Amino acid sequence: MNIFLIVLLIINYIFYSFLDAGSLALLIGLSLFTYAGGRYVYHVKRTSHTDTKKICLAVIAVQVGVLCYFKYLSGASLPVGLSFYMLMAISFIADVYRDEYSRFPSLTEVLVYISFFPTVISGPIMKSKDMIPQLSARKKLTFGRVERAIWLLAAGVFMKFVMADRLSVAVDRVYEAPLVYSGITLFLTSVAYTLQLLFDFAGYSYMATAAASLLGYDIMANFNLPYISATPSEFWRRWHISLSTWLRDYVYIPLGGSRKGKMRTYINIFLVMVISGLWHGSTVNFLIWGMLHGLGQVVHRFISENRKDTVKTPRILSMIITFLFVNFLWIPFRMPTLAGAWTVFSRIVTLAPGAAYYYTYTFIFAGVLLLTEIAGIVRANGNNPLKPLPLDTMYGRIALCVLIIATGMFAYFGSGAFIYAQF
Repeated sequence: MNIFLIVLLIINYIFYSFLDAGSLALLIGLSLFTYAGGRYVYHVKRTSHTDTKKICLAVIAVQVGVLCYFKYLSGASLPVGLSFYMLMAISFIADVYRDEYSRFPSLTEVLVYISFFPTVISGPIMKSKDMIPQLSARKKLTFGRVERAIWLLAAGVFMKFVMADRLSVAVDRVYEAPLVYSGITLFLTSVAYTLQLLFDFAGYSYMATAAASLLGYDIMANFNLPYISATPSEFWRRWHISLSTWLRDYVYIPLGGSRKGKMRTYINIFLVMVISGLWHGSTVNFLIWGMLHGLGQVVHRFISENRKDTVKTPRILSMIITFLFVNFLWIPFRMPTLAGAWTVFSRIVTLAPGAAYYYTYTFIFAGVLLLTEIAGIVRANGNNPLKPLPLDTMYGRIALCVLIIATGMFAYFGSGAFIYAQF
């Protein structure tokens, strides 16, 4: 019996109870069902010639049914983290079916995996084959792990409470009355939301990674400079990476991936993005958002595969086009109704007259992100260039103190909730 995992499981449930005590029974019930379903699939595969594919699909169908009920049918607020921990539960069943385990995980391991407190609210969405083997073989807490965790935590808090929540001031104010403001102001506000969403979600992911690291576990990075992407497909390789890879491994590849011809590949790409849209939200806005992202990927892939000219579009131009494409699609993601999203979009493209509101922090944080992206392109082959500084040096300690002081001076606590925790 692993005492550490039992204590961690108790902490997981206490943490979840503070967030949504009324849904704790659902989390535990789903976890027990997932364990029982996985154990049955594992047993049948090894003791009989029965095809376990149908059993596996039946268990997953129940899991998806529960998610769909609470997301689309119940009328009540969505239980905290359900969209995230449900995907982790589905991953476990699929990985058992694929024989990813030489031994079947214990009940405690499965319960801890699904309810893991750093990821249960908003991910990253860990695959069971990557996370469960770590649980009973956690790494020792070294100075290096502590150092990295401190930096990730400090950076995550700064990104959330300074950058994201400061930007929310402008976004909330303008989007509450889009008919009042000019098209230029609405465009700048759409950029502000594009930045807010990144800083909010990446900030949470940094904090989750820090907490997991202190416990001795490694979870995947969720973002890698997504706004330098030059194509819609590249954007989804850099944005919410844990969801993108989950959809690739458990939806796109099982559908046939790119193995069944071009047309089937286009259909699979489109279907995956539609599923992504439906996973994100229950309104028609999210469906259209997913469909347009899917259409963007399909159109770009079709053009790339069929263009005959040898002149390539400059990457900087492709990056600008992709950024504008992604930026405009965040409008229906943010607005509560399709009519509201259309109002914002139409006023932007027509440069409609109205009140001007130029929020200073939008330009400051856009500049910070741009400098980071340039550094990533020049010095890190297009990857995140920000690395933890050594805390056993004076400059490392000074840099951390500056970051903490800046957070204390400029943090805005008027927003609070993480955006992706609502999905």
